[in-house]
This record gives sequence, C-alpha cells and structure tokens, in this order.
Amino acid sequence: MSALPLLIEFSDKGIKVRVDGPDLVLTPKTALTSNLASRIKKEKPGLLTSLDKIREKAGDNWMEVSNDPEQLKAFADLLAIEDMRQRGIVPDHYTATTDCRHCGLVPIFEGLPEEVLGCPWCFNRIKGLPMPMGQIESLEVKNLHGI
Repeated sequence: MSALPLLIEFSDKGIKVRVDGPDLVLTPKTALTSNLASRIKKEKPGLLTSLDKIREKAGDNWMEVSNDPEQLKAFADLLAIEDMRQRGIVPDHYTATTDCRHCGLVPIFEGLPEEVLGCPWCFNRIKGLPMPMGQIESLEVKNLHGI
C-alpha cells in the first residue's frame, strides 16, 4: 500500500481526489507540481486500490470522506496502521503494552487496561499473520498501567 503516503500528502496540500471511471480527478489542479503528477502516474494502480479500500471502510459516508482531505487522510492513516499490523510491524504510536487473554503481552496504544479480552493483534493470530512478540524488548515500550 505504498500509495497511502501519497494520499496523506494530498491532504496536507488540500488536494481533493476522486475516482471517475478509470481516471483520478484531483483538485485544485494548481496544487499539482510536475513531480507530484509524475508520482501520481507511477502510483495510480496503488492509489486506485487504496481509494477502493477507503471507500469500502467509509461505506455510506464515502461522499463526505472523498470531499474532505482531512477525513481522507484519517482513513489513509488507519489503512497504513492496519497494513503495518498485518505485516507484524508495531506502529510508532503503540507505546504501551497490555496483556491480551489470547495473545499475551503485546504492544498497544496508550489508554487500554492492563489486561484485555482481545486486542488488534488477535486478528493476526487468527489469520496466521506475523505477531510482534519479539519486538517488545527492542522497543522502548513502557507498561504505563502500573506507574
């Protein structure tokens, strides 16, 4: 999903993007530099795939999401995090740990209880995808629950 950073860049530049058949329509056109246009051409298949995934996740709210660069960015961020987790990579904002009933001690975002019945890593375990177990020691993760 290498196109997700490009979608985030669109948001940062206030560029709206939509799909019209096989075409990507970006506005305002004045925000498109020749370098950006070249990258868009190169990553068009990935952009279309990413937009399809965002459309699926947004459901009935797709029109609102597609017209709001900030919402599009939020969905792109979520897909990037989901992609990292599916590859067993711990997202940068996972700075705490929790003890999942099914997965054991796992890195997670702050704010979860010390013990949980299920966690985002459960999806990896169920699907046979990589787990972050060996990464806990290499991260400067702190269990903030007992402090």
